[in-house]
Amino acid sequence: MKPVTFLVALTTVAVVLSTVSASPYGGWQPIENIHNYRIQEIAKFAVVMHNLENNFKHPLRLVSIRRGLVQVVDGMNYKLDVMVAEGNSLDSRGSMYRTEVHVRRGAMELIFFTRIVKGLN
Repeated sequence: MKPVTFLVALTTVAVVLSTVSASPYGGWQPIENIHNYRIQEIAKFAVVMHNLENNFKHPLRLVSIRRGLVQVVDGMNYKLDVMVAEGNSLDSRGSMYRTEVHVRRGAMELIFFTRIVKGLN
C-alpha cells in the first residue's frame, strides 16, 4: 500500500506544480491551467463554504473560474476569480467573486469570498 500512496502523492504534487509557472515562496504567481481538476475542486469548496456560512439563504453555484493565482507558503494559497449564478437559475447573468483558499496537507480553509462584480452577462 505504501508505494501506491507515495505515487498518488507524487502525482498530486506534479499536477499542482504543473499549474504554476514559477513558485518562489511568498510571491503570487498566475495559475496556467485554471481548468485543472484540483483548481476546480478548490473553487467548488469556496462556493460551498460561502453557502454554508450564509445558511444557504441565497445559495450560489459555480459557473466558471476566470483567473487564478497561487502563493507558496506553509501550504498553498489560491486566489481565484469565479463566476457564480444564484441557485439553480439558468440565467446567463452572474456575479464575479474573488476568493482565497489556503490548502495545507490536503485540508482546505476559506480565507475570504467577496463579490467584485454584480450582474455580468
